[in-house]
Amino acid sequence: MSAQEELELDATEAAWEAGADARAAEAVREERDNILTTVVDPLVSNNLRWAELTSDKQAEWATYRTALLDVPQQAGFPTDITWPNAPE
Repeated sequence: MSAQEELELDATEAAWEAGADARAAEAVREERDNILTTVVDPLVSNNLRWAELTSDKQAEWATYRTALLDVPQQAGFPTDITWPNAPE
């Protein structure tokens, strides 16, 4: 294999890996957004349900929501992430 062919192969592999990371990042964000829209936001945006919670539980849910929003900032994102645990 010539040097030029090796460079082209390296560039192709790098582009494929970048595309794979982009697809993985999109999938993680979709999962995170689904959790936000189906679990968290119906609770935190509903004044009646939110008022039923103790201030400690409200703080737990607020911390959980922030942790979900911060998933893309994790060091291993998008391939090695740690999902936050939902409050009980």
